[in-house]
Amino acid sequence: MNQELMEKIFRALKQVVDPATGLDVVRMRVIKDLQIKDGGRVEVVLQPTSPVCPLAYKVAADIKLAIKNVEGVEGVEMKVENFKDAARLEAMLKEI
Repeated sequence: MNQELMEKIFRALKQVVDPATGLDVVRMRVIKDLQIKDGGRVEVVLQPTSPVCPLAYKVAADIKLAIKNVEGVEGVEMKVENFKDAARLEAMLKEI
């Protein structure tokens, strides 16, 4: 089950494109860790392309929504690393 759900999540993430580069977030390797916990809860570690990436908020929100909309996902928790406004970005993501 988890492997199938993981594949669905990565298919969804390949549709999330960074507007600055035109590359999807999987190819850009901004997702440093992704785990599926009991009951379909997903935990994601995101590392924006730079500590001051101006598009980090949009890309992070797009990532969360893409995962959240995958059938079988019951919740998404995101942690942000190596970004100057990580706490603020994480707080915003909790609202989505």
